[in-house]
Amino acid sequence: MTAAYAGLLGFREVGGLLTASGGRVRPGLLYRSGTPQFLTPADARALVADTGIRTTVDLRLPHEVEREGRGPLADLPVRHVPHPFTIRSLVAEGSSVAPMPGDDPLLETYLGYLRDDAAAVVGVIAELARPGALPALVHCTVGKDRTGVAVALLLEAVGVLREEVVAEYAAGESDVAPAMERLRSMATYGDAVDVYPRAAWSAPPDVMRAFLAEVDARHGGVAALLTTHGVAPDAVSRLSALLVEPARPVEEENP
Repeated sequence: MTAAYAGLLGFREVGGLLTASGGRVRPGLLYRSGTPQFLTPADARALVADTGIRTTVDLRLPHEVEREGRGPLADLPVRHVPHPFTIRSLVAEGSSVAPMPGDDPLLETYLGYLRDDAAAVVGVIAELARPGALPALVHCTVGKDRTGVAVALLLEAVGVLREEVVAEYAAGESDVAPAMERLRSMATYGDAVDVYPRAAWSAPPDVMRAFLAEVDARHGGVAALLTTHGVAPDAVSRLSALLVEPARPVEEENP
């Protein structure tokens, strides 16, 4: 069970997931969460001590980071990598809030990330493939949408089974409502959070399933998407070697 740290909503380890080759994602290397700005200093120290995280990949917009801050992780020896992405066509400069589009607002938002900022989205994978980047924490503000898309694409890239990817996304459902409600206390959001539809307060597995199906249909799959936007195949191979524990031979499992 993933440990809890005061103030850090949506935190969990992304490990143990089964790959198509029969391997599993190694535990203790990849974590995800909402904003760490509300961590207490003691819990920030405990988080780093427990997980050994070396890197935080921060998907928030620059003005979110400026207004909200990084919290006590800024005082610890953890490399902070700003890696913002958003739907540029919907979010005005200096804002973090925009109405989610369409009849299926979460799906349209996720597809919008790729439409408007695909290089930034897939660049998270290249960032985590850098030597010494892992263990790492990937986060945005709520920890569901930007983080959910980035983590899902990463897991697909290293061969995790699709239904495992979908289930991992949906595993954060219980933290979504408190994280969304907490936006009201934040300078960047406040009561403007009311523009979000009720769908934004959930993490339905069907949304992630549909998103990945659209990636297949529109981009030829995650591998093709990465190549198109400059993520070298050797970076994916390197990350896969780090993250995925190969399947054990049958004779090892049944001595």
